[in-house]
Amino acid sequence: MIKELAIVTNTHSKNSILWEAYIGQVQKYMEEPLYLFTDQHPAFDTSGVISLLYDATHNFRTQFLTGLMQVNHKYCLYMNEDYLLYDAPNRDKLQEYIDMFEENEELSFIRLQKGIDPFDIKVSDTLRYLDVRIPYFYSQTATLWRTNHLKAIHANGPDLHIGGEDMSQQFEVAAHETCYKLGIQGFYHYDNEPKRGEHHYDSSVFPYTASALVKGKWCSEYKEELLPIFKEYNIDASQREWT
Repeated sequence: MIKELAIVTNTHSKNSILWEAYIGQVQKYMEEPLYLFTDQHPAFDTSGVISLLYDATHNFRTQFLTGLMQVNHKYCLYMNEDYLLYDAPNRDKLQEYIDMFEENEELSFIRLQKGIDPFDIKVSDTLRYLDVRIPYFYSQTATLWRTNHLKAIHANGPDLHIGGEDMSQQFEVAAHETCYKLGIQGFYHYDNEPKRGEHHYDSSVFPYTASALVKGKWCSEYKEELLPIFKEYNIDASQREWT
């Protein structure tokens, strides 16, 4: 178990079809405490999961902060319920990254895959510096966080939802300015993994689907990885279309 690390997961019952698979895959490969921030407790046995309810009438920012304030671990791994692990993470590398937080008190996060980055500033063989000027500097992808820095972003950020047609009214977009004001600093993992889709790359340190759901449909970019998981957890893939 990686000391002082918890896994925090934002979810909603509209995606409960994935809960058993998500929890099952996390518990298959990870030993750390798993927090579920949700509008509804799962109806099945969730041994080892700390399920925390939020008020579904609130915006995402407030919902997430309500749960996060109850997490007292020094570090956390941000996840959503459709981030399904399809292979074993590199736990030695994850521990190495957690150790980097101890060495660098100003480091806020380490994103576990490459996204948009025109600068390519190398920090180590598998890490790049993420410049705050790039789009989606704050991103709801699988990311190791210094927990109090993630709390600060949500405590000081605008009270917005996670999605919507108006991009300027999405927390993921608007939080960029909050990160700049707070002096948030981050790295991301990249070890020459192949590109997956238009905007991100696979992750050898944390092989997961980012994301399994896109606007309510199964993400065809991960069809090869998703179908065996669906079979294992008896998920009827025909309930939704593929992108």
